[in-house]
Amino acid sequence: MRKSDIKAVMQIEKASYPVPWSIGVMRDCIKSGYHCVVLKQEKKVVGFGILMTALDESHLLNMCIDKSYQGNGLGRKLLSYLENMCIYNQARTFLLEVRVSSPVAQSLYKSFGFKQIGIRKNYYKCLIGREDAIVMKKIVG
Repeated sequence: MRKSDIKAVMQIEKASYPVPWSIGVMRDCIKSGYHCVVLKQEKKVVGFGILMTALDESHLLNMCIDKSYQGNGLGRKLLSYLENMCIYNQARTFLLEVRVSSPVAQSLYKSFGFKQIGIRKNYYKCLIGREDAIVMKKIVG
C-alpha cells in the first residue's frame, strides 16, 4: 500500500464498516511500518490488509474486500498472502479480531485454522453502541 492507494482503500473501508477507520489511522499504519498491502485487479484496488508484527506475533488489524468483488475467493487469497507474511517475518502466532455479527468472515478464518480464544466486549464502535469481537488465533510458525 502506498499513499496514492489510500483514497481507494478509504472508499472500501467507508463502504464496509459503520464506523470506518480514519484516513489518519491508515496513514499512521504506513508510517509505522506495518505490513500494509492492497489487492488489485486490472490496476484497481479491490481489497487491502494491514498486519502488525512484533517479535514472534502478528496481528491482523484490518482486512477488507470491496463489496462488489466479494464471493470470488479474494479474501482467501489476501488472507493467505498475509499468513505467508507472518511466516516470512518468523511470527509463530497469528491473531485477529472479528465482529460477532460477521459470520462470513468468521467462516473464512475458521477455514484457515483459526480458533476462538476469547471475546473482547464492546470492542467495535457502531453507529449506536458497541459490538463485541471474537478473538481468534492460529499457530503459523
